[in-house]
Amino acid sequence: MRILFAASEAYPFASTGGLAGVTGSLPKALADAGHDVSIIMPLYRDIEKVKDFRWISGEFSTSAGEKFGLAESVIPGTGIPAYFVSKDEYFHRPGIYGPDDSSAFDDNAVRFSFFCRAAVAFHENLRKPPDIIHCHDWQTGLIPAYMRNSIRPAVVFTIHNMHFQGNFPPEEYGSTYLPRSLFTMTGLEFFGTFSFIKSGIVYADQITTVSRTYVDEIQKPEFGESLDGLLREHSTDLTGIVNGIDYDAWNPETDGTLAASYKADSISPRRKCRRELMKTHNLNAGSGELIAGVVSRLTRQKGLDLLFPIIGRLAERGVRFVILGTGDEFYMERLSALALEHPGSISVNLRYDETMARRIFSGCDIILMPSRFEPCGLAQMMGMRYGAVPLVNSTGGLADTVIDEQDSGFGFVMNRADPEELNRCILRADVLHRQRNRWTGLVKKVMKQDNSWNSRVPLYEDVYSRAVIARKAR
Repeated sequence: MRILFAASEAYPFASTGGLAGVTGSLPKALADAGHDVSIIMPLYRDIEKVKDFRWISGEFSTSAGEKFGLAESVIPGTGIPAYFVSKDEYFHRPGIYGPDDSSAFDDNAVRFSFFCRAAVAFHENLRKPPDIIHCHDWQTGLIPAYMRNSIRPAVVFTIHNMHFQGNFPPEEYGSTYLPRSLFTMTGLEFFGTFSFIKSGIVYADQITTVSRTYVDEIQKPEFGESLDGLLREHSTDLTGIVNGIDYDAWNPETDGTLAASYKADSISPRRKCRRELMKTHNLNAGSGELIAGVVSRLTRQKGLDLLFPIIGRLAERGVRFVILGTGDEFYMERLSALALEHPGSISVNLRYDETMARRIFSGCDIILMPSRFEPCGLAQMMGMRYGAVPLVNSTGGLADTVIDEQDSGFGFVMNRADPEELNRCILRADVLHRQRNRWTGLVKKVMKQDNSWNSRVPLYEDVYSRAVIARKAR
């Protein structure tokens, strides 16, 4: 099949989190399976620095007559074409969705409705049009609406996080150039606003989300963000497919950023990575102390506030923490204060640094993800790939990818997002960590879990086939 990905970000061109990880790596797995894959995204300010970037000659315009530029490159190491929509007034600015992590640009409805129209115009200009346009998250949610009357290609819409919906005031609806007849309860209207994500749900041929458990969760009021009823209506077109990670990009056997290379059958060099992590972060720890790593956005969703009441007593017990991430000011300030209160026990690094993330995964004993909700999560899979035993809350993709060691699994699973439940699981990990032979066996078991994209590709192929059938039946 010919598949065109449409997304607001893709690694390594632009990234704020898991969405970019998926859109940067799933195309490679599909291409390896024999499909013709490409991706289109906005041209943000820093993308022109990418190697092999070049402009495409010609004039391009949307159905509304808006002119735009077009550039191309390839996803590094893959040869997969990556196309970029250029419109300086919308995209040549600092930031992707806002000037910082906690705010949004006032014109995001204009920016991303334009991108959706440009993506549709781009596919219409291709010599060989795609069989599938695979749209990712709310920023591409209007593409299915623009293509609602097209005979082909089929449209698949993936929800990466229901919490982010792209809902805007009705006075901005004109910026979409969609007919007023679609601003209804059965169309884009959503409690007086208009909704990009609702458009994707209503008008796509198939809908996916990023884990099997999350499919069930978003059809209930607790996680459905007021769209649970609509998702139940579309449940026959809704599929949960757990994200994967690129096993070539995340490989402790070949990762040159690590203090030592190792693999599942030979993990003893990992001790060198552990010592390097302790030295780099000034941790007072020997071989017996449990080192807990956190690589995360620092927000309430991620459940890191559950650590606040318990981290002091855990530090006194000898548990050590290395935290990497950025996010809400409250969490950054509180974690920084805790690091000052417990020098040698807690290291807090308020940024995203991929090299540091890799070294944390390779050197820590457990990777903490006590999220209140987590559509899929990638850090637990990256950590497992590097031998970090996952400790997670039982929600979304965390529930799908981690089985508790007490149930013959390979991790530690919380039954609820609660400080004492988190404390209980960390103490259980600490006790097991002191039993050297059992812990070594657990690390090897973790590293042998298959979270590569290869096992997910057939599931997407099935969704694409169903989307083509549904489009033909329109």
